[in-house]
Amino acid sequence: MLELRCKHQGLFVNRPKSPAPTRQQSSEPRSVAPPAVPAEWKPCVGQLIKASRTFDFGPPWWSPQLGFFGTLEARPAGNNYRWDGLERFAKGDPPFFLCQLTLAGLGHFEPHGEPPQQMTPGSAFFVTIPSRHHYYLPASSPGWTFCWVAIYHPYVIERAKKRIALSGPTLQIKPVSGFVASVTRLVRGTFRKDFRDRLEVELALFEFVLAYERLALHSGDPAGESERLLDDVGRRVLADAKRPVKVGALAAEYGMSRSHFSHFFRTRTALTPARFIAETRIREAARLLVETRLPLKQIADACGFANVNHFSKMFRRFHHRSPGSFRRWEGRVP
Repeated sequence: MLELRCKHQGLFVNRPKSPAPTRQQSSEPRSVAPPAVPAEWKPCVGQLIKASRTFDFGPPWWSPQLGFFGTLEARPAGNNYRWDGLERFAKGDPPFFLCQLTLAGLGHFEPHGEPPQQMTPGSAFFVTIPSRHHYYLPASSPGWTFCWVAIYHPYVIERAKKRIALSGPTLQIKPVSGFVASVTRLVRGTFRKDFRDRLEVELALFEFVLAYERLALHSGDPAGESERLLDDVGRRVLADAKRPVKVGALAAEYGMSRSHFSHFFRTRTALTPARFIAETRIREAARLLVETRLPLKQIADACGFANVNHFSKMFRRFHHRSPGSFRRWEGRVP
């Protein structure tokens, strides 16, 4: 029988003297077989097992801010497996964002003050820790096989908190999806440390949280309302980019008050109207920087910015570099 639970859950940080916290130990014999994996999830489980066969320590440039865990576990029936979201680690430990995806069997996830939710294959829960929740192996379960990823990056934690508040802590996931591919990538990275540098690590973490947000948006919006809303507002912004679009004017076009429209927009897109308008203008400015030789003053004017200083300040806020630097690095115009 394959032993699914990895022996090395080490934090992806080069700190040999501070190993990752271990999961609660079971007194049950290891010979108890894990639950059968449904056919549609077998390729995913196979990839995770393959990824976890070797373990390497983190490179010397690693930092705690980039740290994450990721692994595959199988808990047999009768196993004493239970976690309290407020008692995970000792006081003073850093907070983190946790995703746990069920691949076989059955577990329970219990948000504070709510009845337990069954976690069957394809079910995932998302929480920030510390927070008030429980998850555990119920007595009636045939066992529980799952993979989990825990991320310590502050930016990822903040984005995850907002998405959980908007979409709730549980989602249903298809075996073949960008989200599952992202989870698999992080689990592999936990064991193999196969990232070229810290920037590639951050990219993988950001791709993971974006895949999560996209999944949450599509799950709560099967008819594609959010995409249509973003497309519509984006077209209105770019129709006359020289004249900044006001949120109040947009609200009036939708027959809503400003506050009602802002709530309507945010619940469907996870963005405020003002933020999306700014992103759209910056995206258009970035396109002009890359595809044309227009001077910064003309681009600022074409995209509705008051002057070059205002444009540069806003551009740095989104791209963390000046427009001139962005053009030098990204420009394709000879």
